Amino acid sequence: MHPPVFRTRLTEMFGMPHPLFVGGMMGHSRAKFVAACARSGAMAFMTPKSFASPEAFGEALAECIDLADGHPVGVNFSISRFHSNEVNDACFEIARAAGVTRFETAGNHPGEMIPRIHDAGGVVIHKSTQVRHALKAAEDGVDALIVVGMEAGGHPGINPHPGHILLSNLLPQVDIPVALGGGLGTGRQLCGALAQGADAALIATRFLTSSEIEVHDNYKTRMAEAGMDDSLAVLHSLKDTWRVLRNKTSEWVAQKEADLAGKASRDDFGEVLMGNYARENAYKAGDMDKGLMSCSAAIAHADKVQSASEIVDTLMAEARAASLAMQARTL
Repeated sequence: MHPPVFRTRLTEMFGMPHPLFVGGMMGHSRAKFVAACARSGAMAFMTPKSFASPEAFGEALAECIDLADGHPVGVNFSISRFHSNEVNDACFEIARAAGVTRFETAGNHPGEMIPRIHDAGGVVIHKSTQVRHALKAAEDGVDALIVVGMEAGGHPGINPHPGHILLSNLLPQVDIPVALGGGLGTGRQLCGALAQGADAALIATRFLTSSEIEVHDNYKTRMAEAGMDDSLAVLHSLKDTWRVLRNKTSEWVAQKEADLAGKASRDDFGEVLMGNYARENAYKAGDMDKGLMSCSAAIAHADKVQSASEIVDTLMAEARAASLAMQARTL
């Protein structure tokens, strides 16, 4: 583990050496990967909705806690407006029984999850793509916030602003710590987020070539070869923007959206919008042209397969160098 460089309200709150969150990455956030991030000094989150059942999640969480060697791990609850959220209830009880006290919520407002987490002695950081949504979550008692801009991989919402704009408008209105995410893939950017007033950075795409992520080798090879122009935002017409890898599937979706001129429905895209389509064709079979695969332009910085520990160490070494360089420029 790289020696700690920064102390912030979020490193203290979450008990992590580095001000670095590795956001809930759905099917990628399995036991080995989340535990590897934890051992490296970052805070990563398992995602219950990516497991076949609460029982499967519970088994994986137990494995993760064991592999983390005493370092804290978290659980992410994605709150959907399109699908049922019932699995969150069962998985929260499993996480609580396992002693997990660090939680990330994302998507819709966390609502009753906030007091349930607090009653269990936990802390919750809510991820928002809109300033007004972040303010509502803060008003209702979350301990911290993450704001992600339109440049974020995955689902950045319909917000048209980059993350640093959201951060600059949110910070004067809240007194709880805020992390910044979206398009971050270097330690210099992490240092820049702290310089702008954030208490941590959220980084996900940079970890897509982590050796601990359990996918076909073709996936990691393609991601390592990708540049900053290999990220494409689709489905804005459905108000469900998804920033993904540029491939035949995402280009087909983008063209179909254009052809339908704002009148598209989810049915127009069929099975390609289902998470299982990418899992079966790309993650498992290695066909990188079949499926929508979340990533931001930060994929340009994920230029080789490395362990999570090597990635975290590189990020923190870069952040330290950037901090020292900034101090040297101070009059």
